[in-house]
Amino acid sequence: MASRTRRISGTREWAPKTANCIRGCAHDCRYCYAKSMAIRFKRKTSESWRDEEPVLHQIDAACKGKPTRVMFPSTHDITPSVLLTCLGAIRRLLAHGHELLIVSKPHFSCIDTTCQEFLGARDRITFRFTIGSARNDTLEFWEPHAPTFEERLACLQFAFWMGFETSVSCEPMLDDRVKDVVDAVTKYVSDSIWIGKANQLRQRLRINGADAETMGRGDELLATQTDDRIRELHSRLADNRLIRWKDSIRDVMGIRPETQQILGL
Repeated sequence: MASRTRRISGTREWAPKTANCIRGCAHDCRYCYAKSMAIRFKRKTSESWRDEEPVLHQIDAACKGKPTRVMFPSTHDITPSVLLTCLGAIRRLLAHGHELLIVSKPHFSCIDTTCQEFLGARDRITFRFTIGSARNDTLEFWEPHAPTFEERLACLQFAFWMGFETSVSCEPMLDDRVKDVVDAVTKYVSDSIWIGKANQLRQRLRINGADAETMGRGDELLATQTDDRIRELHSRLADNRLIRWKDSIRDVMGIRPETQQILGL
């Protein structure tokens, strides 16, 4: 019998384990996968998603088993209103021996505090900041309560200057000018820049309660992410050794995950 190769996608491309301490997110991004799942399974409504509720039992679960690389958080961001709860979660995960990939649309006040508190553990922390566009009007539409491009860039610079491993996620790309983001962040990234398409966008927008304008903007965004446009993008960024392509783009380009890691494709 032929052996099967397990497909690696989603958060597992970044870490074998995820951890969260909050249900809901004040940023209320229109395309949010976690929001759509919470609505689907009746844990939240479209209106209540912005209400942030502690779910510390998930940290208890993450602190069982052998230490490994953990993505924190994966279903919410680290916002000022839940910073103390998130700091407590980070403290516990590190105490268990985990290495952390901290992923968020960053607020400077949160990153400043986090870097200062965990400076002694910086060899076990990588920051990966989500920046899907360099245009604030685009960010404001898709991520209405998240920080501006300038604030996210300042967070990246600060974490880099403080000696932490730094990374950027451009998943989902929110326009057809992702190269503007790459050009702005490259010199402050020590690890990688991940680029990915807007997955299952129409389905997620519908579940999340999108109006006609949002659905129309979604169609416009998807039109910039056709296979031909993705091939053009890959060609333009092929020389940047920091670039990593998410599975949505690897599928178009025929890139195997292990090849990407070896060659930096």
